[in-house]
Amino acid sequence: MKSVNAIKNFLMTQGITDTKIVSISCNPVANYKNCNHFCNMKRLFSLLFAISLIFSACGQKGPYTFTDEELSLKNGDKSIYGVLYRPDRVKEAPLVVISHGYGGTHQFGKAYAEALAPLGYAVYCYDFCGGSNWSQSDGKTVDMSIFTEAEDLKAVLDGLKEKKFIDSRHITLIGESQGGMVSALVAAEKKDQIERLILIYPALCIKDDWVKMYPALEDMPEEVDFWGMKLSHTYLDGLYDLDVYGTIGQYKGPVCIFHGDQDPVVNISYSERAQQTYKNASLTVLPGEGHGFRPDAQAQVIEAIKDLL
Repeated sequence: MKSVNAIKNFLMTQGITDTKIVSISCNPVANYKNCNHFCNMKRLFSLLFAISLIFSACGQKGPYTFTDEELSLKNGDKSIYGVLYRPDRVKEAPLVVISHGYGGTHQFGKAYAEALAPLGYAVYCYDFCGGSNWSQSDGKTVDMSIFTEAEDLKAVLDGLKEKKFIDSRHITLIGESQGGMVSALVAAEKKDQIERLILIYPALCIKDDWVKMYPALEDMPEEVDFWGMKLSHTYLDGLYDLDVYGTIGQYKGPVCIFHGDQDPVVNISYSERAQQTYKNASLTVLPGEGHGFRPDAQAQVIEAIKDLL
């Protein structure tokens, strides 16, 4: 409506005040009929220019208002808690699924979701089952691994694709740290379904780190406390046999990686190798940033993701 009023004001500056053009709209037939009310070329050209502005305004996308709502999905008998950020007035929205890191929650994705939903994307942020001590999803941390989290992410995708308001032809995965590793694994398995993969300091070091600590499964106690979370042998199940780069490299779509050059948890060399492994990947290095970006760096990453999408 603001665009239409601006066009009317423009016409008035050209001396076009015929009351019959009050009905300016996105209807080309109605606008064409209005041309019959002008008898000089200057006014006709002015009207044609205004009509072109109308079509331009009618074709613009966003910014959209959006609604955030709690949405739980199922992975077998387990409930996955999440928050869906859904743009208003979008019948079929492309989907972005954001996966948090080790010990995190759906709150990690909030700033990203609030930036992407106004662009017309439906964004889902969720808690992995047993993904942290604060997870609102079912499950215990001792029953969690990157492979159980991969099953959670696949269940999330299956559940959301059933929603009529989701355009399942356009799905982007965003993963942070361990959630980045999980997103990379799922993208490789579901390569025909994932349009784009965005990794934020992905923890592609997980296998190396844990095999270094426990060269064999029997070397690990039944239960360990790691960064304030209790883990069991479940965390190592399947990890020894995982070919990290051989697996994630099966995804051939576009990959965007963001990593700080002062990351003390995941050395940037892991992302550098990932960039070389993927067929179509970019790596943005953030100088001075560690494992978890400061507000200014996070804002920079969000703007870069908005440009990508």
